[in-house]
Amino acid sequence: MSLRTRALALTVVAAVGGGLALTASPASASVSQGWFSGSGDPSNDWGDEGTLSASSHARSNATALVQMLLWADGAKEQNGTAFDWSDIDGKYGPNTTYAVKSWQKLYNSKLGAGLVVDGKAGPKTLGAADVSLYADGGTVTFQGWKHNVTFKRSGGKYYLKVNNSRGWKLASYNTLNVV
Repeated sequence: MSLRTRALALTVVAAVGGGLALTASPASASVSQGWFSGSGDPSNDWGDEGTLSASSHARSNATALVQMLLWADGAKEQNGTAFDWSDIDGKYGPNTTYAVKSWQKLYNSKLGAGLVVDGKAGPKTLGAADVSLYADGGTVTFQGWKHNVTFKRSGGKYYLKVNNSRGWKLASYNTLNVV
């Protein structure tokens, strides 16, 4: 998806989504289920996810999923370099917080997303990432600014693979077993 297509898609999502916010599922819906969820068109899967931060689900596979998005989009980490694959550890510490702020600034500058730059990966930040998701059979790919990341989506649940030897793991809010 080109930069122009992503920008247009985000604009449409923001314009339409603003009016739907009152009827959408609560932000905690997926947290109460325990995993990242979605079905149908993936371009609206993550706008109802719970908030991930240094104080909320800070050690989890869900945090690892967010870190994969940071890597895919080339978010900057504390030392000014790009967030590396080796930074994906499922732990939402100062480096991830900094990288999420960088990511939020990136989406604001390139797509006019209007995100609060707070370092938390909440429904609005994750919903902005939706425009870069596309389905291909049983997988969903996040087309990042720098890299693509593929997730498995089965039975309404997202799965991720950080370490190939560990296989697909549920994008759980309460479990860390991907690394």
